[in-house]
Amino acid sequence: MYKKFILLMITVALLLSSCDQTSPTAIPVLETAAVEVAATEAIVVAPDDDNSVILNIYLLDYTPDTIAWLEETVNPAFEKQFPDVGVDIIQGSWLDWQNAITGFFSENAGPDIINLGSEMNMLYGENLADMEPYLGENVWPEIKNFGPALESAKYEGKIRGLPIFTSPRFIFCRKDLMEAAGWATGTPANFTEWVDFARKASKIDSTTKSLVQQALVPMDAGSMADWQWWLLVFESLGGTLYKDDGTPNFDSPEALAAAQFLLDMRQATYGPVYNAVAPLPAGQGSVIDVNDETGKDNGAVCLMHSNWAAPASSRAIWETISIDAFAGDPANFPNSKPVVLAYNNWLAVPEYSQNKELAAEWLKMAFSKEANNKWNETMGFIPARVDSQYGFMTQTVHLRREGELANQYGVGFSGILEPAKLSTIIQNVLVKLIREEVSPEEAVKQIQTEYSEVIEKLPE
Repeated sequence: MYKKFILLMITVALLLSSCDQTSPTAIPVLETAAVEVAATEAIVVAPDDDNSVILNIYLLDYTPDTIAWLEETVNPAFEKQFPDVGVDIIQGSWLDWQNAITGFFSENAGPDIINLGSEMNMLYGENLADMEPYLGENVWPEIKNFGPALESAKYEGKIRGLPIFTSPRFIFCRKDLMEAAGWATGTPANFTEWVDFARKASKIDSTTKSLVQQALVPMDAGSMADWQWWLLVFESLGGTLYKDDGTPNFDSPEALAAAQFLLDMRQATYGPVYNAVAPLPAGQGSVIDVNDETGKDNGAVCLMHSNWAAPASSRAIWETISIDAFAGDPANFPNSKPVVLAYNNWLAVPEYSQNKELAAEWLKMAFSKEANNKWNETMGFIPARVDSQYGFMTQTVHLRREGELANQYGVGFSGILEPAKLSTIIQNVLVKLIREEVSPEEAVKQIQTEYSEVIEKLPE
């Protein structure tokens, strides 16, 4: 029925958009396509054989356990409460999310609830429904139980949906490898300590002139120039993306210090570009885990990433791993603060949906205290609701620690203007920086100039 129409529309959108768009990447924050809503009429949902209305929900890359729980528990409960409504889950992938979701908005028709990532509140905000009448605190007091991740589900201060989980970037460190390297003071607490640690804990095979142990892997082991790593450092110094007048703030002392630190860490690990060693060899599993076949370490002492790149919760290696926020550089920047940069996954209700109130009722059921806990248990992530962080969260030592840090120090990707363009600008400049093609001063100047041009083109 209507689900088949939606699936057909997704297929058509993918085929049409592939003619004039570049191929999407697996990382949604790096997409560059702009979104424009066509002035077409929203499609009226036709009655189904058994239900008068079908609520369509578009989800991206959830585990079979998650989908099974939704289809066997949440949806039947919802359909029992609303006998004239059916629920269909349509599964998509982050590999082709852009074409599908952009297609929904350009056609002004599609699923009633769609899966988005952290920065997409700014990318698609104008196309999302104001859900305050259905999910605001005055009508649904439970909204107060959501932690910092809720900001990712807002646009212009209005709720547009609800966050499912938060996936912060922590500093994971192997305590045994730190001690073996002669480092006994725990996770470095300032820039000087980090650079010193990088020199002491990184090991080079003199024969192959390649790293066999890397002190810190910040998102990307090979370059150490990931834009999320730079943003984490910048935020930890007290840096803000925009000045009081709304213009970019990349010509600030914090931006320059962050760029200099990334270059210092790269050189302390790899050496200067003219004599740089080769990166760690590709391995199996997390870079801070142990290879079961060889019994050897995978190469990293510390990792700046989320649970996506950390060892599985069942791994025994967790007994030797510490978890911390990045602490900034307090001696040189008094506004420094511990930060964990959080990527939040959330569900939004498009403005075109004719079933906004029903969508809100489904979200309330799927995001109750118990349901948000169960949803995340099927994936091993941190629930967005603070009161849902019990059970598996408290029974697993590292998840309990992560939940505490996320609630205390979490900073989201929300509120970034033209986030895809900004991430691309920063990434391209950082690559030039670690290749020593530009100096830190030139790097931040280029970011400031290019991003200012982007902001100036935005409609007032």
